[in-house]
Amino acid sequence: MRTAEVCPTCATFTNALCVLYVGPDLPIIGMTANMSIEEALINIEAVLATLTTTTTSTSTSTSSTTTTTTTAPA
Repeated sequence: MRTAEVCPTCATFTNALCVLYVGPDLPIIGMTANMSIEEALINIEAVLATLTTTTTSTSTSTSSTTTTTTTAPA
């Protein structure tokens, strides 16, 4: 069970379920007007989880050959 805290500004109980987003719809993160902040955070987390970072690394290998010639005394 969640417990709400009293907002010092408006003296009402508030928690993430009671705070509503009232801005424009944000379709990329699935956020709409009058959505609770809790729902918005869940949507944001879901979108962030789908993002991946692709790293491309290139390695270059250099091989060298050393030839040693030994001459035996005659």
